Amino acid sequence: MSKSLPYAGRIHIYSAPIALTQHIEWAINQHLGQVVKINWSNQPLAAGSKAMELEWQHLKPIAAQLAVSLKAWHYIRFEIRQLSKITGDATLFRATADLGLHQVNISSIGDVMLNENQINTAIKNSLTYEKLQNNLESALGIAWDSELEPYRIALASGMLDSISKSG
Repeated sequence: MSKSLPYAGRIHIYSAPIALTQHIEWAINQHLGQVVKINWSNQPLAAGSKAMELEWQHLKPIAAQLAVSLKAWHYIRFEIRQLSKITGDATLFRATADLGLHQVNISSIGDVMLNENQINTAIKNSLTYEKLQNNLESALGIAWDSELEPYRIALASGMLDSISKSG
């Protein structure tokens, strides 16, 4: 009888230069602790770039370490979602070259969940309504969503048949 692994996740790399794909695969394999076959697709919005999606399961939470490894390559756009099957807690990491790395907690339906400290910090650092709006939009990751959305849409139809799996 196999025991279910307590963490599951999905990695979306929306665009990465072709020259980095093997390095990215190596980093993913290192964090997963196994070799997985990754199916890369052309990214129509960025000439010379590839995209991929990978579902994984693991004994430990690896998303944060994986996100830090991937953000070291400045030219990639990605998202990593991780779910604890035990607690139901989920985390989303997303990165772009211009915006850097962003992390939020998410609900079971994908809504961003801000905690009390994040909201208090946004309020305390806001002397005007516009500053409060900017701080809350930053905490929610609005800029990351805006930059990544065209890449999500461009890949939506082509990637459905090429999801790699691990675990």
